[in-house]
Amino acid sequence: MLEACFRRTRDARLAASLDIVESLTHPAVQSLLLGAVSLAMVFRRRHAMAAWAGAIALAWVWFASTPALALALRTSLATTGPAQPPHADAIVVLGGETRPLADWSSAKTRAGKGLALWRAGYAPLLVVSGSDQARAIAEGYAAAGVPVRDIRVDARSRNTHENARDSAAILAASGASEVLLVTSATHMRRASAAFRKMGIKVWPEPTDETHAALYGAPGWLPRRDALSLTARCLYERIALWAYHLRGWI
Repeated sequence: MLEACFRRTRDARLAASLDIVESLTHPAVQSLLLGAVSLAMVFRRRHAMAAWAGAIALAWVWFASTPALALALRTSLATTGPAQPPHADAIVVLGGETRPLADWSSAKTRAGKGLALWRAGYAPLLVVSGSDQARAIAEGYAAAGVPVRDIRVDARSRNTHENARDSAAILAASGASEVLLVTSATHMRRASAAFRKMGIKVWPEPTDETHAALYGAPGWLPRRDALSLTARCLYERIALWAYHLRGWI
């Protein structure tokens, strides 16, 4: 009992640490910190160090905002799914992304792709996981015509490890062991590994992530959406390392 409590506390601490890391891995935050260092060096009259810190801050935020870097990082992480989805016991949709505003069958979002797979008959069960969006997505599915008996909701999990752990319990209770897993392409490597760690057979079904605009943009001109993608990929790299270290994947 004490060991289980200790494990939960340690897991909660790691999850909180990853939340902090997510902020610190954003290039804009890193550049602001370097800017603060530069300012501190000015007050201490160390002008050469101030100039170097300021220059590095500007160069880094510029470089991190380029489509060339953002797409290279995405390519190194992204996981593709099978050309034709196989039939499975369930479709698991992870929260954490923008929900459909009107067309719930749009495969550009996680929720939309899950619904499209269910409507196409690839699995009889829809499992929605994530404390941030699970209930809202489940309500959207019900409004879109999915029978409540075909929906399972995990509204407690706060991270990918808990998504896998809590979904595995729901799947086991429903007699399901093979799933189509729906999440973003850059998140899929960690998510599918976490589910496999729980004994679930996974078929990845990544979403588009709507980065098409970056492919047609000048590679070395900064863009805000490129900066967001870079930040997400940097965080995902660190999260993969942390999950390996913790034994969650």
